[in-house]
Amino acid sequence: MNGLPVAYQMRAAIDADAAARVALHDIVWAGDGGGPADVREAGSRPRGALVVEYDGDIVGACGSRDLLLGLPGPLGGVRAVAVEGLTQVGVHPDHSRRGVLRAMVGSHLEWTRASGRTLAVLKASEPGIYGRFGYGMASVAALTSFPAGTKWTAPQGIVDLAEATHTAMATAEPEHAERLYAVWSACANVHLGMVARSVEDIARTTRDVPELRVGKEPRRLMFATREGVDVGFAWFRRDGAWSAGRPAGTVDVTWFVGVDQGARLALMRRLVDLDLVTSVVNWVAPDDPLVTWLGSPRALDARTTDSVWLRIADLPAAVAERGYAAPCDLRIEVRDHVIPANDGVWRVVADATGIGRAERTDGAPDLTLDIADLGACWLGGQTIGARAEAGFVVEHRPGAVLALDAALRTLTLPAQAADF
Repeated sequence: MNGLPVAYQMRAAIDADAAARVALHDIVWAGDGGGPADVREAGSRPRGALVVEYDGDIVGACGSRDLLLGLPGPLGGVRAVAVEGLTQVGVHPDHSRRGVLRAMVGSHLEWTRASGRTLAVLKASEPGIYGRFGYGMASVAALTSFPAGTKWTAPQGIVDLAEATHTAMATAEPEHAERLYAVWSACANVHLGMVARSVEDIARTTRDVPELRVGKEPRRLMFATREGVDVGFAWFRRDGAWSAGRPAGTVDVTWFVGVDQGARLALMRRLVDLDLVTSVVNWVAPDDPLVTWLGSPRALDARTTDSVWLRIADLPAAVAERGYAAPCDLRIEVRDHVIPANDGVWRVVADATGIGRAERTDGAPDLTLDIADLGACWLGGQTIGARAEAGFVVEHRPGAVLALDAALRTLTLPAQAADF
């Protein structure tokens, strides 16, 4: 099954596997996560979880998170769609390069299609792994350090929104999950590439476990409200460091969500003004307004890395689910060696209203690409033109690359997406 050697068996995970999954996680990630067993085992049971056994031992495991993703809508809009988030993927070092990972990823994609979802996403621990399974690097993020007291020169309309926004701190608790999800899901309908986690995931993640933070402060929340309505939040921790008798603390921001730029500005203004803090470390998109408002990124210690990897699981359904920025009518040869149902030549049409469809067709293609190339461009994080320039997309009819590139273009780069 799925190319696994005869000695291996793959099956759906059950509750009784939790302790073994935790033990496998510690071996794969070279450490002991610590903390109460019930907390660690609860986190080891994501939906759609699979395990691979060898001689009675669990040597591979993976699962999925129930997520919302801000997808391009018609003519520059954004709309939230439900996607599957591959997570907690691990193979015992003694069983690597035997097809275990390939089997698990293939089954996860089959399960995604059977669940009626067109897209699977993940955060990659190593970037060289998932491209061979048809995932494309769909967004990037910059780990950015904003010095304490940073001043942003935002336009007056955004400043007015920020000044009308109230911020207040609280210690994060699972009881905040519904409140956080309400804001997060709203943002996924506004911000391209935003990934919103489920209420269940938020509640699990915000549970404070002193043994896991080892003397660090509990995670804090900062809510942003306007006229009594939540419009954003930040989930963060301060380290309280001192150097040569002077405060040298940093704020490490993990989740940063705002329904509009006024809410985001209000949150960042407050974070860089916290006492005993010298910098605020936050993940942002390279074209984030928080960078643009500075005029130049020179003062920021920014390091860019891959963020979301996206896999199209059901091509015709995904084409219909996404919106387009310009009309196109192209015959596209798609190579997909993992999901045969996606492989072949498709006529992809987007009309003047930004609505698209795909259907199988005969005849010579206008261009040829891999399913991973589409995944890389699906959120606007890369362009078809750049993929063609790099040699990954082959044009057979002049103008085909330009037409598909224009149809898939987005107004901004995808937002930074929280880990899952």
